[in-house]
Amino acid sequence: MPQTKYDPEKWLETTIRAINDYVKNAINTGIYEVIMEFPAPIIEQRLMPFNKTIIHFEIDDMPERMIGMGDNVFRLNYDEPTETTNPQEAREQRINFDVGIWATDKSGGTTSRMRAKQILSNLFGGAQGFQALFDAANNDDGSVEILRYEGGRFAIDTINDVRVYRMIDAQLEVRVFSRTPLSSTPGPAIEEILQDPDLTIIG
Repeated sequence: MPQTKYDPEKWLETTIRAINDYVKNAINTGIYEVIMEFPAPIIEQRLMPFNKTIIHFEIDDMPERMIGMGDNVFRLNYDEPTETTNPQEAREQRINFDVGIWATDKSGGTTSRMRAKQILSNLFGGAQGFQALFDAANNDDGSVEILRYEGGRFAIDTINDVRVYRMIDAQLEVRVFSRTPLSSTPGPAIEEILQDPDLTIIG
């Protein structure tokens, strides 16, 4: 399937879609299903047991940090013919995902859960996983960086009287750098600064 590339002006949607595509391109989608939200309400509405083992990514925190000082402008976008500027701000965005696995006996049970955990470790853990996601989402204008992937323990739940073999407490944290879109109304540029001829500087 096509791979979504990261767009710093659409940072949230392209980050989520890039991770979704990255995982789907690495798994057998006839066995596994990727859901980019907490799937419990969806699972409860389905006929149980479900046929595919579910891998979910749910955002639980999104801290952001301004880049630079002052007005936070990192690019003025000066246009010489019109003598205007169209400044853009930049931010560092960190997105923390809760990662989980949901399997039933019909979808492969504990074996399917173990294999899904191994797949996630390969996709997001270590230097190879970092580089693979970065390269997949890279559009030469920014990409998605893995900061950490850790945790994951096994548990058993019951939904509609069906045993569900889960992986819980796994965390994926990624970082992207965003920028504000260009304004439709650029502002005037300061071409020169004229000193008041009557101004006297003492010192």
